[in-house]
Amino acid sequence: MAQGKQTPRQKMINLMYLVFIAMMAMQVDRQVLRSFEGITITLNESSGLTNENNATFYDQIVNKAKEDPDYAAIQDKAAQVKSEADKAFNAIEKIKNDVMKEMEYSLPTIDSEEETKYVSLSNVDVLTKMLFVTEDKAKPEGEALKKAIDDFKAFIAGAYATSPKDKSRVEKIFSTADRGRKSWLNAQFYSQPMVAGLANLTKIQSDIRTEEGNLVRTLLANKLQHEIELKAFQPIVMAPPIVLAGKPVEGSIAFGAYDNTLNGSVSIGGQNVPLKDGKAVFNLNTSGAGKKTLSGTMTYKGPDGKDISQPFTHEYEVVSETIKDMPSGAVISADAMNVVYRGLDNPISAQVNGADGPVSLTASQSGLRSAGAGKWMFKPAAGSGSVTFTASAKTSTGKVVSGKREFRIKPVPPARGHVAGKTSLQVPANGLAGQTVRIDWPDFLFDVKGEVTSFKVKVPGQPTASVNGSKMSGAAGALSKAKSGDVVGIFDIKYTSTAGGGEASSITIEVR
Repeated sequence: MAQGKQTPRQKMINLMYLVFIAMMAMQVDRQVLRSFEGITITLNESSGLTNENNATFYDQIVNKAKEDPDYAAIQDKAAQVKSEADKAFNAIEKIKNDVMKEMEYSLPTIDSEEETKYVSLSNVDVLTKMLFVTEDKAKPEGEALKKAIDDFKAFIAGAYATSPKDKSRVEKIFSTADRGRKSWLNAQFYSQPMVAGLANLTKIQSDIRTEEGNLVRTLLANKLQHEIELKAFQPIVMAPPIVLAGKPVEGSIAFGAYDNTLNGSVSIGGQNVPLKDGKAVFNLNTSGAGKKTLSGTMTYKGPDGKDISQPFTHEYEVVSETIKDMPSGAVISADAMNVVYRGLDNPISAQVNGADGPVSLTASQSGLRSAGAGKWMFKPAAGSGSVTFTASAKTSTGKVVSGKREFRIKPVPPARGHVAGKTSLQVPANGLAGQTVRIDWPDFLFDVKGEVTSFKVKVPGQPTASVNGSKMSGAAGALSKAKSGDVVGIFDIKYTSTAGGGEASSITIEVR
């Protein structure tokens, strides 16, 4: 700068330069404030979408409980999850509302054209006065905020006691440990601009809704898995109902006609029988004529690692006749499991012990057709929840022997919606429109084929898009507005399949 006395013109130039620098600094500050406000708005919208998705799972559990009393316990647990999540969410919401009321500010929507209130957003006193007595001492309101988060973390972590990975994730997301020399509360909210504090609080609310959904989905998935395991491994006793006195007769007990790898134990009359290929093979008591009863328990490990025991009984009769191959009634079994599924071809086998001619099989409902000697296919349609099969055949003496057995008819479970084999995944923004929505039936014993016919897509801040077919390119307009960090919801997934139509589970995609 030149030495000596400045001219008026030079003084004016210097003053204008200082004003220009101040305006530039103010512009940068305003851009930062707008960015924080935009992040808060996006998090708030995302939290709302997640809450809507969670509601679909709660509705599924309520509907299941109406149909199956076994779901009552799951409904109670789900209600507790919702209660704990709402309690933590609402505690934070109250602080946000009190702060915004104090500053006469309301959070705009994404499409709002309301003028940004920079004075309110930049205020550093409102949160500090509300939550702190001094820099190192929190007010009861501040302690209550931290306690609400800690209580929710303890509840969720406790629910994941048997899943170290999930428990570790929850404890990390909701950690309120000190940040160096500062407490968590101080680091997050002391002398922070109001908009930064609102962003931090809204981020925690979004995490609460996300983990609430994760836990509810886990409860429902575990219940479905437990139901499949429990009903698939009911004891099946295979032994003729009539045997000859003094003649060795072999009987067997299996956990299921389709699993030869299951580990467990069998107790018959207080004596343990070892399992081999999923069966406990033993000799029946054939001493003395008359009716006899075989009873005991089978034990196996459920999905939660706990032992599950089920009792069984079987009656048979020992006779003294010397007729060779005494007729013993009919044996009917489902080749895949102890139930038949509506809308599917269920393989059925039947035989009549001691019969000399072909076996005839009839069903109390339509849908039965022959599939070869001693084999049938049964495809139940809508109607009763059970079907009774009757097998009959003639012995060498011309006598007709027959037997009946009842099976439950169940609907095919709903399909799982997925993208690239996942129900929750991360996809770059420019790759969203190239994805395909598919369905499958993981762990289901039948090979069901199906395809997606329509679905809906929700991008934060955008109207819900309806798509026909399975390609996400049908919602390219809405997907092009998705930004990094957004959670895109895919729901109301309709499909057709070899077992009929239905609605698949929803999918979430995090944009990165």
